[in-house]
Amino acid sequence: MGRNFWLFSVGRLVSLIGSGVQALAIPLYILDLTGSGAIMGTFAVITMIPRIIFGPIAGVLGDRFNRKLIMIYMDIARGAAILAMAYMANAEALTISILFIFQLLISTLDISFDPATAAMLPDIIEEDKLLRGNSILGAVNSISYIVGPALGGVLYGLFGIEVVFILNGVSFVASAISEIFIVYEQTTEKSRVSVKSVFVDIVEGISYLRRIKGLMMVLIFAMVSNFLLAPVFTVVFPFFARTVVGFSSQQYGFLQSGWVVGVLIGNILLGTVLSKRRQGSLFAGGLATETVINFILAAFFFPYFMNLFGGASWLYFAALGVPILVMGVFNAFVNTPLQTLFHRIVPTSYRSRVFSVISILAQIATPLGSAIFGFAVDRFPVHYLVLLSCVGNAILTIVFLMKGMSRLFEEKRTDNSNGSKGKAVEPVREGIGT
Repeated sequence: MGRNFWLFSVGRLVSLIGSGVQALAIPLYILDLTGSGAIMGTFAVITMIPRIIFGPIAGVLGDRFNRKLIMIYMDIARGAAILAMAYMANAEALTISILFIFQLLISTLDISFDPATAAMLPDIIEEDKLLRGNSILGAVNSISYIVGPALGGVLYGLFGIEVVFILNGVSFVASAISEIFIVYEQTTEKSRVSVKSVFVDIVEGISYLRRIKGLMMVLIFAMVSNFLLAPVFTVVFPFFARTVVGFSSQQYGFLQSGWVVGVLIGNILLGTVLSKRRQGSLFAGGLATETVINFILAAFFFPYFMNLFGGASWLYFAALGVPILVMGVFNAFVNTPLQTLFHRIVPTSYRSRVFSVISILAQIATPLGSAIFGFAVDRFPVHYLVLLSCVGNAILTIVFLMKGMSRLFEEKRTDNSNGSKGKAVEPVREGIGT
């Protein structure tokens, strides 16, 4: 795949392991301090707000400036902020309010980093290697978030939040160092950036999206699906595992890793034995199967099964972990083909702003969902909230698949068969996973 690709991948591996450690530990830290689902929901909202507000601007910057330099600067800035959090934790000065302020800053830096990173991949590998490259990166992400949460549960349980922050801060600095050695030439337009130019570029990105046949259906599906399911995993599940069941931080970390073990297996299958299968069929089959497994997982949230398997036992851990793992496999069948399709059909001059706008539209309702579920989890039984979420998502998925959206892959492949690399041919969308 080439030296640049592996430097890119190793940098992601290191920083994502650190991020996985911290993403696991902070919810546990908040729940241990407060025991409140509402505060957990507030944290999830704070994490998402910068993505919605600054996402379009970040996409424009990713199309105007050197993407490699954006990645380096954002990694250094995030490393410095997180190491400052470690210092405050050591001084016992890290309150929930200060934690929220730092999270706003880090989330803003995240959204500045993400569009440039997503858009850079097709610039450093050949088009015919994109599926394999995306599968490898999916596997890298999966390995990171297998090791990260598992390590996070152990480190947080043994040493507390300070060590978690130190590891994550150092990982971002190490990632920046690896990115320095990537050989990259800016291929996008270099020009001065003003408020007017940013606005014009955002409008151009949105106008470009309007030419994409079927995109609005995908975005509506992603928006509602994320509203229903994302808060279940970011707010309800941590509350349930830690407060209702009483799992240890290690058990919770391993459960979070189980999801990504499934995603890793799915991406390995996509890059090997399923590499010749029609991507539209993989997408539709993955989405349908994932919906069914959601219901199986929801059943295990009910008190009957929790008592049957002995509460915070390793047997109950396995009963929850197996459907989580299998759901991750089929989630890869949804997200990786969509991301690959989108990389192929959006030209590099539009790629950052298009990625950021689509990501924002797909997730714009998630903060509202997090706030609602955070409020509800303190007042209603968790198992009913999870079941309600699954029913709503199942209805949504049936309607979406009946519209024949999986055929979009075949249509676009046909349209793109005569196009050259970098030409715009009515594109579609990135991953819309839950």
